[in-house]
Amino acid sequence: MGVEFATPGMLAALAVLTIPVIAHLTGYQEVRKVFFPSLRFLRASQQKVRRRTRLEALLLLLLRMLALAALVLLFARPTVTWTATALAGADPARPSVLLLDTSASMHSRLADGAVFDRARSRAIELLQTLSSGTPAAVIAFDQTTTVLGPGFTETHEQLVEALDAVTVGAQGTDLSAALARARTLLRDEGVGSANVFVLSDGTGELPAGLADTWPAEITVHYHDLLGHAVSNRFADQVVVETGQKRGEGLRVEATVRATGDLPKGSVPVTLALRDGVDVVGDVAFDGKPSASRTFSIALPPSGTLSATLSVPADDLPIDDVLPFTLAGETDLEVLLVSGDGGTHPRDDEVYYLARALQPGAGSLSRVRPRVVSAEELRRIDGGSGDVVILANVSDPGPLAAELEAFVQRGGGLLISVGPRVDPDTYNDALAGLLPSLLTEVKARGKGTFERSPVGLAVPPLDKDAFRVFRTGGASVFASVRFGKVMGVDPRLADDAEVVLRYSDALPALLERQVGSGRVLLFTSTLDDDWTDLPLRSIFVPLVHQLARSLSDSLLLDGAALVEAGGTLPLPLPPDPRVPAWVVAPDGTEIQLETGAADAEGRVRFGETDQVGHYQLFWAADRGATEGVLRTVFSVRVPVQESLVRRLDRADLLAAVPGLVHHSGGLDAATEDEEAKVVRRASMGPALLALLALMLVGEGVLTGRRA
Repeated sequence: MGVEFATPGMLAALAVLTIPVIAHLTGYQEVRKVFFPSLRFLRASQQKVRRRTRLEALLLLLLRMLALAALVLLFARPTVTWTATALAGADPARPSVLLLDTSASMHSRLADGAVFDRARSRAIELLQTLSSGTPAAVIAFDQTTTVLGPGFTETHEQLVEALDAVTVGAQGTDLSAALARARTLLRDEGVGSANVFVLSDGTGELPAGLADTWPAEITVHYHDLLGHAVSNRFADQVVVETGQKRGEGLRVEATVRATGDLPKGSVPVTLALRDGVDVVGDVAFDGKPSASRTFSIALPPSGTLSATLSVPADDLPIDDVLPFTLAGETDLEVLLVSGDGGTHPRDDEVYYLARALQPGAGSLSRVRPRVVSAEELRRIDGGSGDVVILANVSDPGPLAAELEAFVQRGGGLLISVGPRVDPDTYNDALAGLLPSLLTEVKARGKGTFERSPVGLAVPPLDKDAFRVFRTGGASVFASVRFGKVMGVDPRLADDAEVVLRYSDALPALLERQVGSGRVLLFTSTLDDDWTDLPLRSIFVPLVHQLARSLSDSLLLDGAALVEAGGTLPLPLPPDPRVPAWVVAPDGTEIQLETGAADAEGRVRFGETDQVGHYQLFWAADRGATEGVLRTVFSVRVPVQESLVRRLDRADLLAAVPGLVHHSGGLDAATEDEEAKVVRRASMGPALLALLALMLVGEGVLTGRRA
């Protein structure tokens, strides 16, 4: 520790300190003594006042000398210097930008805590190292970049407060974006020369596009605060399969990966369900980086359950648990009951329907149609999420009781008519299910669709079943031709409505809510007897949408799994005045902009910064406050973060010109981990305060003496 002077020649002016001394010694005159009798009491009082006056004179002399000394030192501009430890590369007088890594891999454990905790402490120490008046900024980065506090500022205390509030997240690492943000910030502030400090764990992807564009005046100090490879195990993939036969439950195939030191023995893997049921199994790596395990679970064939797959704690705890959903009916099974088998496969009433729902092996369709007889249908104990299609069945009477109970439990029923349908028979047997009573067959043109002028009206694109046609295809509805249709009574049943009409305004598709399920009535055929609809391009998406709508699986696949920081499309209510929101894993409600839906009625949701299960809710209607759960999706740690691949030092030096790499980690300190810097502090403010204090004291004493 020492003292330096900017203008040491000014110290010669300290000679002026002799002036108050000389004035003090020569400022008193000898008083002539005159003795009076009987004044001994006055003499004693005079001696007491003289002692006090001499003490005040000495104090006044001292104050004047200190005031002159402070004035001289102010012109000499002294600074106090001392040596302190700082992060390697620190320059107290050079503008600095700190890049603090907040990605998922910063959860990695060390002997004294997580890497992120040490990185934040080092950032605070670096700010405290900078001299007063040196501008600095702090940028937190993962997949995105955030400038903390007031930005580029000389008020380091505000940056320290902002650092105290920063937390580590679950997203990936984008070093390129962080360095580009720092360069832009310095350019906008007009700073040409500066230090950029990257406080990270030495993992991630190499920065790209900077080798030829990075300014030579900006020095990047990359501090690898981990310094060694991490041993990590994590659940990487979950595949949920439905048994081929109804009631077989689910098969969950879990894949676990390992990085760093591979486990020698078996590793326990726990499958946990929402209701508290845990299934534990072991996986053995056998020298390979991945291992698999299959779990068999007997679950109902419908519904969506939140589940997790977890491995024992390791060096990176954030990815020890993988959230996902068990979709009880991953592939929707639709039961088809045909009323007209015909002599040729193309004559079958469900020929086109079955091929539209499942075009063939290897198709991307998630619908599995299955043709069953009426007798088989009676033996199936279906319910919520199941779909049955009656296509031109002549007499539904034997199935009426079972069908009504099926719909009451939450099943979906689609009824299409045809030449075998007798209106009176249907009205008697299915009065409790039909949206409206059937009347008679109505012919158009010559009774064939080739000569019919009747098509379909534009569908209501605000309804879920028709949203897919917002982006195209809606005009095809008008070109579909119908030679015959079944008329219906204009009086609708309770909870029934007309969903789609023909171009002549007759009802084409009607819907009715029955118990917990729904019934759709299509007043023409689903083959090419009365209409050319199966030959049109809209037939495949239309029947898919109707089947999904009846099963309540239209909105979103319940097995959606995205990485933290990613986005996925979420469906919004058809009425933009109906609220919709997402509940995050920590219980936070995130309101959705219902007026910002795209052509398909969806909005991109990107607030996926937490790992866990998210729930999408819609309000029941415009004024309702209670929500109805629409779907569940899950967010996981990005795989690249779980692999904790270390950056190659040589490649990093080549990617950023002039970069200085500081390694060694926190568990084993190295010579370049810390550096010695000379700290300086001006004595000017203290000297000004001393001068003011001395002048005030001098004024007080002078007043007393007067």
